[in-house]
Amino acid sequence: MKLIEQIDIQPQSTKWLFDLHTKGLIEVDNSFQRNYVWLEKNQIKLIETILIGSPIPEIYLWNTGTNSETGDTKYSIVDGQQRTGAIFQFIQNKYKLKEASLDSEIDIFSEIKNRTFSNLDDKHKQAIWSYVFSIRIVRTPVEREKIVQMFLRLNSGNMTLNPQELRNAEFEGEFMLLASELSELAFWEDNKLFGLADRRRMRDITFVSNLLTFMKLGIDEEITSKNINRIYELFNEEYPNREKDKEIFIEITENINKIIDGNDHRKSFLNGKVHLYTLFNFIYSIIISGNSLTDNQIDKYRNFIDNYDLDLFLNQHFEKYISIINEYKSKSKEGTNQKSNRINRFEILKQILE
Repeated sequence: MKLIEQIDIQPQSTKWLFDLHTKGLIEVDNSFQRNYVWLEKNQIKLIETILIGSPIPEIYLWNTGTNSETGDTKYSIVDGQQRTGAIFQFIQNKYKLKEASLDSEIDIFSEIKNRTFSNLDDKHKQAIWSYVFSIRIVRTPVEREKIVQMFLRLNSGNMTLNPQELRNAEFEGEFMLLASELSELAFWEDNKLFGLADRRRMRDITFVSNLLTFMKLGIDEEITSKNINRIYELFNEEYPNREKDKEIFIEITENINKIIDGNDHRKSFLNGKVHLYTLFNFIYSIIISGNSLTDNQIDKYRNFIDNYDLDLFLNQHFEKYISIINEYKSKSKEGTNQKSNRINRFEILKQILE
């Protein structure tokens, strides 16, 4: 049977959705859904759309089964996490309709601006409760694999989804689990290497995936979405050296932590991921050769980045390396992802520190 033949279209109100939410009968499958990424301004625009009575895209729910004792049916959100989340949070007074995010030309602008749900006039509350959504409900017998494929198809033409968010939907195995685990290391937060916006869009997991892909393929390989997907697929079901790779990855971050030593300038410098990636590669090459990063190398690297923009200092203390340092700077500004530039940066750093 075709999937479309196992989907029922039902008009349902906000009240129906919210009741499911309060009863714990509607959930998000985080193994293939992305993180909650909408900003407050996006949430406000959705509530505005509902209040003026304009249509919004369909919401897809998957019927995951009915409790034989209570008769309650549980649903998983396949597509519509941001829309439902914005509605639930507004009804719970988690944000207000800031006037800067509203269209000042709508008729009800003055009546709703800067109001939370509880402060709305009754007619506007009723408009929200009675708003009718077009709900597509996938019946119980459908396998999870088909649900994931449907999610990917629904979002494949959606430019708001980046490659990592689609990857998160498609893969749920060992490589994804390790990338997600390593993205939660205190190292990233302590050194302010990823902000909230990065985490919302899974850019932290993308960067960790890039580093792990480098560890598996080597610096000579292109770190493209295609290659990352290949690694995700190759190590989805089995990841033989998972614990060893995790151990090395953590050891590298501990060495970088030692270099930064709480210094705000160094945090800011390595926030430029091109420098962080190059340093990671260098330390990895030392560890797999059976050696350790020395205090002398740590001091040299600190001097290098602490005085990166001070040409006079660099000329005095890195005199014989000044030409390649200038080359490093050049290759850190343009074409940073090009394979040749990536290798050149690594070789230059190696010369400076060794």
